[in-house]
Amino acid sequence: MTAMVREQNLASMTALWQAVESHLEREKQRIFDEILHYPPPIPACDVQFNYLLAQRAEMMQELQRLRAIAAGELLALREFIETCPFLDASRQAQLLAEVDGVLHE
Repeated sequence: MTAMVREQNLASMTALWQAVESHLEREKQRIFDEILHYPPPIPACDVQFNYLLAQRAEMMQELQRLRAIAAGELLALREFIETCPFLDASRQAQLLAEVDGVLHE
């Protein structure tokens, strides 16, 4: 593999990692905004609010899990994409296709 091809692969891998992180950051902000603008009062038995709090905690764990993966670890990134609950099916398929494209270069 030539140095130029390796650099292109690394750039592609980094761009993929950043795309996943950007998507999760947008989802995190959406959850935070929904919590912030949740109408008062918030009783302890409010199921939707408790769901949002649980989503917020899960999102933070997913971001930590993603950030533990180096940008060049494509197989780990692929596994993350397959298991992340914050990627809808179409976004997941798109990202997996991009990862597979880089893996097969």
